[in-house]
Amino acid sequence: MIIYILLLSFLSCECYFHHEGSPVVQRVDGWYNNFAHINWGGAGEPLLHNITTAYTDFTYQAPNEGLPSAREISNVLFRQNMSIGSGGSVSNRSALFAFFGQLVDFELTDVDDTTCPVELMSIPVPRCDPDYDPQCSGTVSMPYERAAYDKKSGQTPNSPRQQINGATSYIDASFVYGTNTVRTAFLRKDKTAYLATGDKWQKYPEANDIGVPYDAYPSVSDHNIDNPLKLWKLGDKHVHENPAVLSLGVLFHRWHNYLAEKFTREDNTKLPPADIFAKSRKWVIASLQNIIVYEWLPKLMKTKLPPYEGYKASTEPGITAVFDAVALRYIMTLMPAGIYQREKHSCHQNDTGFSPMPLRLCNTYFGSQDILTEREDGVEETLLGLANQLSEREDIKIVEDIQSKWYGPLHFSRQDHVAQTIMKGRDYGLPDYNTVRRELGLTEILEWGDINPVLNSTNPEVFESLRRLYGDINSIDPFVGGMLETTQEGPGEMFSAILVDQFTRIRDGDRFWFENNHSRLFTPDEIAAIKKITLHEVIVKSTEISENDLQKEVFNVNESVCPPVYVDISMVDACTGHKGYDYFAGSEISFIIIWSCFGLIPLICVLSAYIAARCRTWNHNKHVRRQQVCRQAKDAESNSKEIQSFMAFEWLGEKQSTRPVVVKLRPKCTVELTSTRGTRLRTLGLGHSSDVEIYNSTNKGRTTLMIKVPKEYDMCLQFQTFPQRNLFENALCSLMEKDGRQAMIHEVKIKHIYSNTFTQVKRNAVLEKFFKTVFSEAFQMDYDPNLEENESESTQTAAEILEIELSKEEFAHALGIKPRSDFVENMFSLLDSERSGYISYRNFLTAVVLFSKGSCQDKLQLVFRMFDTNSSGSLDKAELIKMFNSLLEMANSNLGKEEVISLVESMCSQNGLQEQSSFNFDDFCQILSPQMDKIWNGGLEWKGRKNCYPTPQDLRKSMDTRRKSSVALDTRRKSSASIEETLTKTASSNSLMANIPTELRTRFEATREKYHPVKAKIKNLKHFIENNRQNIFFLVLFYGICWGLFGERFYYYTVEREHSGLRALMSYGISMTRGAAAGMSFTFSLLLLTMCRNMITWLRGTFLNLYVPFDSHVAFHKVVAWTALFFTGLHVLGYSFNFYHLATQPTGHLCIFDSIVLRADSQLGFVFWMFGNMTGFTGVLLVILICIIYVFATQTARQLIFNGFWLTHKLIAVLYILTILHGASLIVQKPLFYVYFIIPAILFTIDKIVSLSRKKTEITVMRAEKLDSDITYLEFKRPAKFEYKSGQWVKIACLSQGRNEYHPFTLTSAPHEDTLSLHIRALGPWTWNIRQTFDPENLKDGPYPKLFLDGPYGAGQQDWYQYDVSVLVGAGIGVTPYASILKDFVHMAMMRNTYRMKCQKLYFVWITASQRHFEWLLDIIREVEAIDKKGIVSIDIFITKFFQNFDLRTSMLYICEEHFQKLSGGCSVFTGLKANTHFGRPKLNEMFEAVQKAHPMVRKVGVFSCGPPGVTKSVEQGCIEASNGTKAQFEHHFENF
Repeated sequence: MIIYILLLSFLSCECYFHHEGSPVVQRVDGWYNNFAHINWGGAGEPLLHNITTAYTDFTYQAPNEGLPSAREISNVLFRQNMSIGSGGSVSNRSALFAFFGQLVDFELTDVDDTTCPVELMSIPVPRCDPDYDPQCSGTVSMPYERAAYDKKSGQTPNSPRQQINGATSYIDASFVYGTNTVRTAFLRKDKTAYLATGDKWQKYPEANDIGVPYDAYPSVSDHNIDNPLKLWKLGDKHVHENPAVLSLGVLFHRWHNYLAEKFTREDNTKLPPADIFAKSRKWVIASLQNIIVYEWLPKLMKTKLPPYEGYKASTEPGITAVFDAVALRYIMTLMPAGIYQREKHSCHQNDTGFSPMPLRLCNTYFGSQDILTEREDGVEETLLGLANQLSEREDIKIVEDIQSKWYGPLHFSRQDHVAQTIMKGRDYGLPDYNTVRRELGLTEILEWGDINPVLNSTNPEVFESLRRLYGDINSIDPFVGGMLETTQEGPGEMFSAILVDQFTRIRDGDRFWFENNHSRLFTPDEIAAIKKITLHEVIVKSTEISENDLQKEVFNVNESVCPPVYVDISMVDACTGHKGYDYFAGSEISFIIIWSCFGLIPLICVLSAYIAARCRTWNHNKHVRRQQVCRQAKDAESNSKEIQSFMAFEWLGEKQSTRPVVVKLRPKCTVELTSTRGTRLRTLGLGHSSDVEIYNSTNKGRTTLMIKVPKEYDMCLQFQTFPQRNLFENALCSLMEKDGRQAMIHEVKIKHIYSNTFTQVKRNAVLEKFFKTVFSEAFQMDYDPNLEENESESTQTAAEILEIELSKEEFAHALGIKPRSDFVENMFSLLDSERSGYISYRNFLTAVVLFSKGSCQDKLQLVFRMFDTNSSGSLDKAELIKMFNSLLEMANSNLGKEEVISLVESMCSQNGLQEQSSFNFDDFCQILSPQMDKIWNGGLEWKGRKNCYPTPQDLRKSMDTRRKSSVALDTRRKSSASIEETLTKTASSNSLMANIPTELRTRFEATREKYHPVKAKIKNLKHFIENNRQNIFFLVLFYGICWGLFGERFYYYTVEREHSGLRALMSYGISMTRGAAAGMSFTFSLLLLTMCRNMITWLRGTFLNLYVPFDSHVAFHKVVAWTALFFTGLHVLGYSFNFYHLATQPTGHLCIFDSIVLRADSQLGFVFWMFGNMTGFTGVLLVILICIIYVFATQTARQLIFNGFWLTHKLIAVLYILTILHGASLIVQKPLFYVYFIIPAILFTIDKIVSLSRKKTEITVMRAEKLDSDITYLEFKRPAKFEYKSGQWVKIACLSQGRNEYHPFTLTSAPHEDTLSLHIRALGPWTWNIRQTFDPENLKDGPYPKLFLDGPYGAGQQDWYQYDVSVLVGAGIGVTPYASILKDFVHMAMMRNTYRMKCQKLYFVWITASQRHFEWLLDIIREVEAIDKKGIVSIDIFITKFFQNFDLRTSMLYICEEHFQKLSGGCSVFTGLKANTHFGRPKLNEMFEAVQKAHPMVRKVGVFSCGPPGVTKSVEQGCIEASNGTKAQFEHHFENF
């Protein structure tokens, strides 16, 4: 098998670049030269370490510690005094010889590539260094980037680091053709045997239009990297370094074309161009081998190579590290500081070209092409000048152009090539000078002077300096020691040994060496001809230089043609200085603008959502106004012509938006303000003022009008047009004239109107001081209004308060009652003694004091006088009925007139007053005597202060007083209940406790435990953990996973992947971003699971429901979403730093990103990282998308623009697609998102398919009805196999509103019913449209629109039956799930024989502003009461839009309630139900404690609440307090809307 593979390899090699019958062709990459070791000598192979490495860790760490600075060594030993000059080569070596040494270097070695990631070593610069530290800071250092190495090495001491040689180890003209077939193919002229040319003289290579890579260093002239597309296409990437090397590159380019033309001309067999190209290349390689080894190398050193004995397959030709880093660098000492150019056919310097003087080497780096193309014969002139120019002297001194002005990257444009060479030896792990000599078989040097006795005798200071630098002779760097061996004849003993070894192995180990007779490459005659080829012949035949213009031995200067020239410092320009470079330059503005725009993205999204909400609200209001206009038109036809209506906008203040209003002018100078829906906002009576001031605007359209209202706040109106305003003004003036009053009209600018308008906000501020002052007087509160003003304004403030008068509306607002209530009318008339339409400060204070501190008789006397309108001292039955009717009206009772009359008759009969037609004050007290204890402490609840009702201690203190005071009343009529019983009932806030036997309650209270405060807090914490143990567990688990993933990635990129170089480039930003990315991947994937509603609903019915809080999946969805947003923000924040770091790095340092192919000349700015790659661009899109989704998912956006929320949430699919693309480019790591995403995506897809399968079915609506309080009732057909539990919810879409817009609603039907029903309250545009759609007037006997149903979905309410005792708390529209539960519970209770149910008792607490808002629920409760014969359901209704228990009006209502229940058999006067009705908000903790007392054996009580967040929070707090105070656990499950 091995033989078969070798045979295939051999055939592959033989078939390369030739056709059948063609001779063998050498590969350009050096591979397959040796059949036994196919990689020997190949490009990209490691350097050989024939000398034991000296890494400090025996593996890869460079031996830099304890050694002197390479820059200091360079300055002390190798710096040449440029002002004196060396005088030129002693051996008459030419400059062409020195620069040809560079060609040999590029032909055999290419170790310019650096490690990836870049490993930097620092070269300290001596203080006050003239080139790099002229300011004498002492802190400057030069960078050294370690060379690229074989990744298989440098892992263990058994395999120390080996650097990579990018060139082949053979002399195979890779300098001409490159080291890979792709480059060679691009160099070749298409379908010919020639290398491509493209200049106007057809002498120079073709332009690099296809982008062949070159070393990218900045030109010293403008400090910019030249466009590589304008450079010539040549084989070596270093060839553009200086004009001399580039001239040699062009020379051999022409040499190939010369040979190709010759072979084409001599070809008689019509060989294909490819074969002629291969033949020409073969001769170029052979001629180069001969020139290097047999012409150039003998002139370099005195030691000769052993005779050639043929190809030796066992000889490895690889380049050694010591050859590359030490011996080959000897050529530096010969390189001159200038390049001399000589004219053809003359010995004179060319002075008409690029420079009138010789070219300064340091100023020509990477600007060579411009110099050579300045003239047609630029190459010839350069070659002639180099052949005639002496190289530098053979010593240890090196010219400034190399020692201090060597080229460097943009950020360090000048470097010390000598220091870099010393550092290269350390980088390679080369041992010290003596160790190298010993391993080469040379004797060790024991004394400093023995390194070079000749030099020591002439210049002993050199070795003294060497001793001071190193201190130990066994610490000398091998390059330094080898250079010090240099003599006038050339390199010393060590360098010569290395050179001999290397070139011998290159020659003997090359199967394609031109002298190898067995390779069949050349015939003996051809070999003999090749041995005669010299560089002189190549130059003469390849250029227009004649033989007479050039000496035969071009590597030596003689006077046979022209006298030798030595270029000293006086003949050339000075070197340009060192420059740095800011890679972030040019990105500052884009960085600031882009990240500022990123910060604006959320604000723009918020603004867009706000605009969309405003537009939707505006459209809705426009529709409402249109309907209002139509309604007004109809009202105008039916109403009296005396009422006029106008559409306007009321200006409320500078920082408040205007509101659309309808202004109605009524008789008696009354101006009424209503909303567009008809809600009355304000009534302004102008009849009390003799004159009315009206201010009209004179600018900005003249559409604004302000009515100055004395004693109240002003009315500022904005009309759409001036004619509309003018029409209103005329109508108002006409109305006032009819009433005998006059309007004073002022024309002012609108700014003056706004500044002088006394707005409601200003009025409220004054009223606040007014009420505080009144209450401080009435209740001895510590308040002084003067403390809130400046001293100069105190007198004015006190006067203002005394002069304030309350209007009827403000008085009604203080009481919290509608202004048109009979109670307000009568009380206001009583207090308005002057009949001015206002209540003065003194009158209001009297009323407050009377109701707060007056006796029971005083309070009743005031109520009596309120309804004694004719001051007769008695109330007839009509006035008594009116009094109770006003109280019932405030409570929104639905009792009719006859029922109220019956109620009054019953109360009179009970007290023996049924025969009387009128009642004096004593009779009135006798009627109320049974409930006198309820009235005794009665007051009025005033807005603007906290209720100061008596505490239970106050009640007990006043017991004796009440008993004594009630004796006179008790003599007339004994109460049916004792005062103690009355007080007990009054102290309770709900019927649940009242229904519990007293002895049971007393016994239970005696067993309650008392705790120390610290123990109470501990118990509170325990109860909290007990009630929320599942939620806490899963939250801890969730965040544990999140932070675990974050920490794992953070640690991985900080520690385990330190070698990747990512953290070196981006600091801890990369660790933070990768950790955040892991958190994002997990959370965004987990979001899909929280949206699998069908799966969650199904799991609720499994045993997992005992361990997993599925009813909290919506809250958990929000937690996951906010956590995902947090990680997203962290990710973006991290990359804001990462992109900055990346934008400040040289291109070479970015090699760590394997997926981004970067040219060496590329300069990536911040914009590239943001938008120039798929990861950055998709990241920007993701940020925008996430901002849109999150902004439109807020509670406010869902309420105002649900359509926007619905549509933007569908973008989640695009988000996941972009996330996948975001990681697909593999810039940092392989994508891991799919690991988190795939399972949730599959489950979500299945769940979505289940939902879509239901959405395809249209549901027929069977009945629709418009109920009060904007409730729409829908009853529709129950789909086949539709199973659900009471308390669950569905999503519906209406065909007329868009079949894809689904909204969630709770089912109000019970599972045993044949149809499904919903009660939808119109709150938003969609629900209002549904109400209009199913309005019978709009349908006009047409069919109902079709519905689409999706569900059912589980909710926390559905688990009510799993507890022995359950308490249901519903607020507002949140009672809808309990309608289904109540019906279902009673149904299951009736089916007890066939259906076993755990729940034995159900308490339903209904909290509502008014029972009229949900009258449909009363019907359901009424059905439940009719079926529930055993009393297993207890219902309590709390009407919050009223006053607390100790309010006088509430006490009167309780009296009405008690009498009405006697008349109606226990039904409430307000609801018509047997359920207990209360006024005010429930005291939930007391209620829950009462439940536990009624069921002392129950240890877990299920509490379920649904309603606004405020209600559910109150229930949660009540559960906590009840759990702390009892031995039962109250487990709370809630839903918010």
